Amino acid sequence: MNNQLLNLSRSQQLQVQGEQLIAGFTQSMMKKPEQFSPGAFPVYLAKGDGAYVTDVDGNQYIDFICGLAANTLGHNYPVVVQAITENLSNGLIHSLPTPIEVTTAKTLAETIPGAEMVRFFKTGADANSAAVRLARHATGRDEIMTVGYNGWHDHYMFDTPGVPKVIASLTHRMPLFAPSDEAAIFEKIAQRGDKLAAVLLSVPYNRVLDKTFVQQLRDVCSKSGVVFVWDEVVTGFRLAPGGAQEFFGVQADLVTLSKGIAAGMPLSAVAGKRSLMSKLNALQVSTTFGGEMLSLAVCDAVLKEYKRIGFTKHIAKLGALLKAEVNQISAQLDTPLRVVGYDPIPMFLFANDPQEHVKLAIPFLAEMAKRGILLRREVNFICGVHTQEHINKTITAVKSALIAMKEAGLFNRADVQA
Repeated sequence: MNNQLLNLSRSQQLQVQGEQLIAGFTQSMMKKPEQFSPGAFPVYLAKGDGAYVTDVDGNQYIDFICGLAANTLGHNYPVVVQAITENLSNGLIHSLPTPIEVTTAKTLAETIPGAEMVRFFKTGADANSAAVRLARHATGRDEIMTVGYNGWHDHYMFDTPGVPKVIASLTHRMPLFAPSDEAAIFEKIAQRGDKLAAVLLSVPYNRVLDKTFVQQLRDVCSKSGVVFVWDEVVTGFRLAPGGAQEFFGVQADLVTLSKGIAAGMPLSAVAGKRSLMSKLNALQVSTTFGGEMLSLAVCDAVLKEYKRIGFTKHIAKLGALLKAEVNQISAQLDTPLRVVGYDPIPMFLFANDPQEHVKLAIPFLAEMAKRGILLRREVNFICGVHTQEHINKTITAVKSALIAMKEAGLFNRADVQA
């Protein structure tokens, strides 16, 4: 294995300070050092430009973390910079609504299938919580079903410290990592359908769902009077211009969006039919910063840019190339790595068992970082400024990293996935 180590001295110095000053060390659990390859992976980044990021020690990497999916167009993208620059002098937030709220709402409604009204928030968890409250109000029911990760708020993280135990009785968390999980979802809706306000679906990333399942879920929710909420915080604008609804050809009652809605600026939204969305008027759903003008201006510009550059086709093409080449190389080397899931959202997987996967993902990320590639342990993202050259460099790095790991004896025949 390549024993050359990255110089991470500045990162490590800042880490000591961060651990003392910031509760929980950083603002997102998914950015903690233990999520990557501790001691062999940068902890702090200094800047980004295009498809590259540079850490505080001066090391440069091709970035596939992409701000946890928020940087859909890469770093320092001209359209984003221009939207901020041109609108900055108008202010950040005013004492009354501003025209950009109407302009951006219109652009978003025209982009999302079935959307007639929208409402803006700041985070994906905010949007999902608003959708849950709206669904409970509209149905007169209290229970919800969550499929996938829908945020950190109490009704999703009901089994974590600090959340009243009684909340667990109102939320049904259902896995969807394998086709065998699908039947249990339908069974639970059949059992609790008359008490369920909403089903929130965030698609798994280790496999591509079958359209038949999604359509059946849509039909079952309709039959049971359950509000079908498609959590597109991550998939929005990535799978198709209109998101997962367009990709699968199945329309939800409500769609929640964030991450790529403003290419890295803090913004989220709920979108849906006027008949349902208008019921928000009766609710205490309010946020000061939902009308923050720069994020809305960037959102309006970015949604138009996605169409102009054929964003979804571009990232799908590059993701398909990455998946095919890496899988071929891994098979040739007789290593267990496989790239699975949706083409623009490549998931690097060494084993289906999470603990076995992590054992190999940690050294793999270290080897890739040495070679100038920044990856997460599992789900990664293709962005609008990635090119075939970036993908080719990544493929070459993967081959080199796997060879180094194999020479170090990190693989054995039992690891290889079917």
